[in-house]
Amino acid sequence: MSSPIDLSTIVKLIQYCMEKVETVISNKEVCANLADDLAIIHEILTSLDSTENSKAEQYKLHRVMIKLYRITSRTNVLFDRCRSGKRRIMIRSFLFSTSIKEELQKLKAEIPVVIGMLCLVFHIKQTSAYSRGGTAIPKVNDKIFDEEDEEDMEEAEEYYADDED
Repeated sequence: MSSPIDLSTIVKLIQYCMEKVETVISNKEVCANLADDLAIIHEILTSLDSTENSKAEQYKLHRVMIKLYRITSRTNVLFDRCRSGKRRIMIRSFLFSTSIKEELQKLKAEIPVVIGMLCLVFHIKQTSAYSRGGTAIPKVNDKIFDEEDEEDMEEAEEYYADDED
């Protein structure tokens, strides 16, 4: 099992993304849309109190944080490339390059899943009808958290090849 990723790390990465999006040259619309979605996650994470954080630990928050870390670190790398005006990026372990816009759209497509996972982690007890009655709270189906790929563990710098020539 990997070491847990701190919430403050994710919040800081999202803040970097929100700062960088102001200076991108290429793919401005896609970058802005992705930054808007990350701002929603930023609001969720910064509004948590310590009791919610401690409750979340038993609901596999670290898996969600790994996914968020991968998304935010790759977004930062792609925003940096957009700031320099690039439109294509090399993917490591593949023999081709892909457009940065396609990569940003893939990351944007993952945001609703992450928001859903965060809601599941933080609100399952509060919104459950079982918590108000005498019925025991059923176990959470952890399979949603086990669908993570090994790629979530690799750094963004290792995923994208250095195409600076």
